[in-house]
Amino acid sequence: MRLIINLIIYLLISNYVFAQSKSLIDDINSERNKITNCYSKLENDTLVMGNSFIERRFKWNNGNIISIDITNKKTGKTIKINNDKSPDFTILNFNAKLRENSYASFVVEATPIVPAYLSSQITTKYEGIEVKRIFKIFPSSMGIACEYHLKKVSGNLQFSSVDFIVEQLSIENTKWTLEMVEFIDQTDHHNTYVKNDTILPDGTIKHVGNIMYMSSLVEEEGLYFLKESPCSMSQINYPGYDFVSKSNKGAVTINSVGLGVTSNDLRLNEWVKTYSYVVGVHNNQELGKKIALRSYQLNKRILRPDRDEMIMVNTWGDRNRDTKLNEKFILDELKEAHKFGFTHYQIDDGWQQGLSMNSGYKGERLWDSWSLEDWMPNKERFPNGFENILTLADSLGIKIGLWFHPTNENEYARWEQDADIVLNLYEKYGIKNFKIDGVKLPSKTADINLGRFFDKILISTNFDIVFNLDVTADNRYGYHYNNHLGNIFLENRYTDWKSYYPYKTLRNIWMLSNYLPPQKIQLEFLNKWRNKEAYGDKDLFAPANYSFDYTFAITLPAQPLAWFEVTGLPDEATTSIELFQQYKSVSSKLCNAQIFPIGNEPNGKTHTGFQFINSSREGYILVFRELNNVSNFNISSLLPSNTSVKFHKVLGNGSDFKTTTDYEGKISVNLDKANSFCLYKYAIE
Repeated sequence: MRLIINLIIYLLISNYVFAQSKSLIDDINSERNKITNCYSKLENDTLVMGNSFIERRFKWNNGNIISIDITNKKTGKTIKINNDKSPDFTILNFNAKLRENSYASFVVEATPIVPAYLSSQITTKYEGIEVKRIFKIFPSSMGIACEYHLKKVSGNLQFSSVDFIVEQLSIENTKWTLEMVEFIDQTDHHNTYVKNDTILPDGTIKHVGNIMYMSSLVEEEGLYFLKESPCSMSQINYPGYDFVSKSNKGAVTINSVGLGVTSNDLRLNEWVKTYSYVVGVHNNQELGKKIALRSYQLNKRILRPDRDEMIMVNTWGDRNRDTKLNEKFILDELKEAHKFGFTHYQIDDGWQQGLSMNSGYKGERLWDSWSLEDWMPNKERFPNGFENILTLADSLGIKIGLWFHPTNENEYARWEQDADIVLNLYEKYGIKNFKIDGVKLPSKTADINLGRFFDKILISTNFDIVFNLDVTADNRYGYHYNNHLGNIFLENRYTDWKSYYPYKTLRNIWMLSNYLPPQKIQLEFLNKWRNKEAYGDKDLFAPANYSFDYTFAITLPAQPLAWFEVTGLPDEATTSIELFQQYKSVSSKLCNAQIFPIGNEPNGKTHTGFQFINSSREGYILVFRELNNVSNFNISSLLPSNTSVKFHKVLGNGSDFKTTTDYEGKISVNLDKANSFCLYKYAIE
């Protein structure tokens, strides 16, 4: 009897907490753009800032603010901070006298790419250096970001990257777990992009990763920390770790470490923007943690259907490089792309007069240094410029994109010339999509100049340009830095070298979607008929063993990238045209959802998928049955337990059904064929 009672209590509590997490989606949706619900005020010696989800209180301390507590306004839980007299931000071994401080709070109006937010700015002036902290409070975010800007006012400063202690929080009691999440880019050389580790704080531990979840072992409360920087191993002046936890005297102290600068990177009487940090609250439930972090991330860039949603073609995936590029080839490609319903066509490396080191032709090869003349349409390949191509593309409703490689010689010293080149292409041809490749960030100067390149283009075009940021090689922006610029070109995979396996692509987006919005990533599907002989008949996971529909379905949580020459597809590929059109009818609903992985981690032989949560009662579920013999299976979901749910087939191999979730929220799904999928729209009754 006691066991039954305990089980009933467990189910009631679980359902209550789950419902609380799910209703967060509705609350977040309803708070979007309600800037009047954001506040920041300084009264006496206390600074208070927040919105409808989170509140932070600080002791003013002459501008050297010291955290007092952080409240989750949805759960009513307050986490007390006991920093004693230690400010949240410190430069070790720097004892200069504070001369002046100031505080200001004002609304920053929305731009076409970033929603309005409340800016709370604190400036402290010391002997030799000034520090400006800009807190960003978005109405629909459960986290508050803080940008750090530094200005050198004398030439005698000496400090290293490890001397910055950022967001130092000493949190009462030691009953916490810490989950660290490390991200890996340079995807040409890696095939696992996420590593996580959960530990109990004990002594002093250095942690690697852009994200830390701190969760109570006894209460429904927790914090998350997001370091807005490149991936750990790609950061400038990286100290070797991102956070430090210290457990002693009945408290756990979290120090965020590394702003990407040393004293040598600062400029006399000029503000230098460094890496940013976000501190947010969550309710200590797995779904609640995901939603809390995502609520901030989705404020980094407004996703507008006519601008940010796309099925883009890029021919580079067929490995002919630039050897086929000419006007006739592109015109033929556009006609085929229109037949398939593709929306964007990106002309990759080779359209320009100056040939890169990746060219398939002999001759002078460029990479680190380019001239203005190099970025004219190639005279031999495109004697008419892009006029005929653009005329046809416009008539077919296809947007043209181009490949561009900024001159990284001398730390992007020619950033302004490069920006003018892109602006000329925008003004002359109306090109609005640019794939940015070849980026290297060896220094803070390079980071600053590259940022100026992007800023000039965005401001000059009223934010009309979408940048497609390649993270396949070198030290680049990664997944959490400058996310406002556009989307991420995730990986180069080729059948020629047997580097393309559909289940591995599925695994990569599945793992990333736990921690960042997958709809801001471009994900490839290839011409599966190419190079069948390279894989051989015994390779069960070879692309040829999957349907073209299936390889496309893998990209649905992201922005689909048709990584092939459309004119090279066999007639058999046309059977997928209906699927492409069906997807376009629901793409905006998918793109504007909170998207998370469900089921098992893909391995080629399991059951897996994604859940697209539009509200507490509606959304979509994409289910994959990989290569296995189980047609009727239970799959974990983010639906509440013991709840009746209707599923309507939108596209794929399944059929409509109604079911009741089990006590863990699992649902029973039937897919008759191995290597099949189905996208369902669901409604909770």
